[in-house]
Amino acid sequence: MATYIPKIRCADGSVAHLTPDISTAFLSYYKTLYNLSDTPPPSEVIDQYLRDSYNSTISEETKEALDTPFTMEELASAVKSMKSGKSPGPDGFTMGYYKTFLSSLGPHFLQAFNSLADHSTIPQSALLATITLIPKPDKDHTLVPNYRPISLINTDVKLFAKLLATRLNPLLPTLIHPDQSGFVTSREARDNTIRTINLIHRAQVQGHPTIFLSVDAEKAFDRVDWHYLFGVLRHLGFGSKWMTWLQALYSSPTAQIRVNGTHSTPFGISNGTRQGCPLSPLLFVLALEPFMQRIRDNDNIQGFCLPFHHYKISAYADDIL
Repeated sequence: MATYIPKIRCADGSVAHLTPDISTAFLSYYKTLYNLSDTPPPSEVIDQYLRDSYNSTISEETKEALDTPFTMEELASAVKSMKSGKSPGPDGFTMGYYKTFLSSLGPHFLQAFNSLADHSTIPQSALLATITLIPKPDKDHTLVPNYRPISLINTDVKLFAKLLATRLNPLLPTLIHPDQSGFVTSREARDNTIRTINLIHRAQVQGHPTIFLSVDAEKAFDRVDWHYLFGVLRHLGFGSKWMTWLQALYSSPTAQIRVNGTHSTPFGISNGTRQGCPLSPLLFVLALEPFMQRIRDNDNIQGFCLPFHHYKISAYADDIL
């Protein structure tokens, strides 16, 4: 169901009631949010940070498997796993369309997806997404930040991202510490909840002074720096073809914002992982892991010591404790 926004408070404090003015307020906000820095951090700084904090790597065998061409079986499985009835991207083609005509379209898609291993460029029109705005519960809905941006991505691009996500997903349990429970196979949000309840109980029983700090990183998915993200993946040992496939998704993405049935002018995006892309949550937890390892390795942070475990930090996506 579309969200109707009757008014919005602008950056200058005025209140906009007309749809064009409301759209302009959202456009200004997200254009800034998705283009935070003109100067990326130096690659040597990123590399040094990762060397100092993150020792995980993938095996050579895994690297080669990730780089192998996609197969028709993988494509068919990806199409089958994705739900029909979802809102399409700007081109209007739904998942139901691709499911119906997969036998005819599949070979062409497979050829196109595999060819991206040789050149990391997807046509800009294909990478255009429509951002639909979902009001956050129990928030002031006259404020722009209190809407969750969901990117409606073209279905063919989403399929490509799904292929990459399906290959990446089985690796996460070995690359992501159990402290992170979000988006990792066989882990659930309740894992960290149960752990926290047990630690609070133990602290009370032992009379041990304890502070729990809960942090919700503001717009965390939207602020991920691509240079840092690609640096993490290179540090982990991902191969050239998989990296080229990924970079194709981030080559020249643009977005338009839907407000009250209208669309803003498109604008470029240079940071963030799109909420609505099947690959985004997996990339986010990988990007977060080096920071979490820094916390675990920091001797100045005492944490909570048990006989066989030392707890300092836990996370479910951008909810950090």
